[in-house]
Amino acid sequence: MSKNLATLIGLSAILQWSSIVGLLKKISFSIGPDLAVLMMYSLSTLLLLAVFGVPKLKTIPKFYLLSAAALFLVYEICFAYAVALAQTAQQAIEISLVNYLWPSMTIAMLILFHELKFHSLVVVGLSISLAGIFYIQTGNGDIHLATVIHNMQANPTSYILAFIGASLWSLYCVFTKKYSQGHNPIVFFFAMVSVVLWSKTLLLDHEQLPQLLNIDLNIMLYMLLVSIVTGLGYAAWNIGINQGNIAMLVALSYFSPIFSSIISMWVLNTSLSHTFWIGTMMVTLGSFICWLSTNWDEIRDRLFPGKLYKT
Repeated sequence: MSKNLATLIGLSAILQWSSIVGLLKKISFSIGPDLAVLMMYSLSTLLLLAVFGVPKLKTIPKFYLLSAAALFLVYEICFAYAVALAQTAQQAIEISLVNYLWPSMTIAMLILFHELKFHSLVVVGLSISLAGIFYIQTGNGDIHLATVIHNMQANPTSYILAFIGASLWSLYCVFTKKYSQGHNPIVFFFAMVSVVLWSKTLLLDHEQLPQLLNIDLNIMLYMLLVSIVTGLGYAAWNIGINQGNIAMLVALSYFSPIFSSIISMWVLNTSLSHTFWIGTMMVTLGSFICWLSTNWDEIRDRLFPGKLYKT
């Protein structure tokens, strides 16, 4: 496989993940958040098993397997329920942007774990991303703290879950970088999430299961689509980062909030205000600045070759 083709496949992962929010919310409107999340992970697990097969867990470092599994499990449940419990289509899209704080937070976590050197641009980038979330909640662009608090109080569970999820995913990325030794037990992680969700459903929500027998063809199609983009997104991403242009993929991934908002707006048939789009661009810009901070020395040397800088 050529490097360019692998890069295109990796890019498809970014677009696939960007469609999850709209598709999942579409399903949850019809069958409720619990069944929507359950079916998404169940079908994704079957798809990943078909693509990757059963993982060989004995070859994976135990500390990484257990710690990453716990982080992945809680993150996925937090993210999925944050979206599924959103009260409206626009709120689902807004909440998804909270999740997209994870790129900036990952850089901050890598610095805390001494994997990266601190750079002042990290503070700038994280501040801009947080300001973008704040700005979106103002509604009409007027900056009033009371308005922001009121909007978030309308559905605090979803916002809290999204923020916890973003924090946990940033930790997951750090643990993967430090301890995975190149292993990718994503099939096991998805299977674990599915087992937990099925256990919860059978013990606490079994009365909802008969609804699955009455799902119409359209919702079934959306269920298949969200499972495909969730499962194959990971497969495509692995191909991209292993055989494609990693630097390009990382840079493009920071534009995921914009891709996700556009796709979700189309799937959910809703419109978004100019305030929302300004906030989305702020989140994207903040994440991109955080990425620049990790590559600043290399970028500076390429822009100004031959110049000497004090360290």
